[in-house]
Amino acid sequence: MRELLILGCGHSESLTLFNTNAAVRDHGRLFLIDCGWTIKAALQAQGHGFADIDGIFITHVHGDHVFGLERIGYEARFKLGRRIPLYLPEALIEELWDQTLKGSMGRNSDGEQTLDDYFDVRPVPGMRLETPQLSAELFSTRHTPGKPSFGLLLDDHVVFTSDTRPVPEALSRLDFDIGFHDVTFQTGNPVHASLDELIETYPPEIRRRLYLMSYEDSYADHIERVTQEFAGLARQGMTLRL
Repeated sequence: MRELLILGCGHSESLTLFNTNAAVRDHGRLFLIDCGWTIKAALQAQGHGFADIDGIFITHVHGDHVFGLERIGYEARFKLGRRIPLYLPEALIEELWDQTLKGSMGRNSDGEQTLDDYFDVRPVPGMRLETPQLSAELFSTRHTPGKPSFGLLLDDHVVFTSDTRPVPEALSRLDFDIGFHDVTFQTGNPVHASLDELIETYPPEIRRRLYLMSYEDSYADHIERVTQEFAGLARQGMTLRL
């Protein structure tokens, strides 16, 4: 049974929740959507390890979404003897390697290295992701100004925004059944969607289809309001059949 598995649902500052990363799981095999620094523990909590990963997609270049690639890259290469397919929108490739991973992975015991030495890099040239594990329409999100970031419509019916401010122009045109959307319980956050903003921006017919993710450790203070306005909070280990 193919399902979307929520590996983590926490804000980057959370001390009790794993990074907001997910996976498509099919017969024990995983295709990761993002790969933050908590990925190894998050996988272990769900009974998985790096040997179960058949592919990775990255939505944007921030540590809680990409720093786990260093660990996976090293262990896959030197322990598992394989390069895991890494699907990257073309706009992210240079930023991910030259500005993020190269400082720690650019040289090892074999000398100078590139991203291709660790992963089977598969650029995604347009706004459609096609892999053996999933098919997804990509859409641009509103996260950090000047940094490209992407959400996904998985199998044409499940939305996964990753980190973003409200994107009503995208969600209003996507014919989706259920979704997972970024939220912060802070006010005035310039790069995440506050709870008030989501309620003000999206009509009830969209809100009722959205689970909220990427939230702070104080989430218990907001559960009642979230459940009144939305499908609920995404939880670690939560699965959704695809």
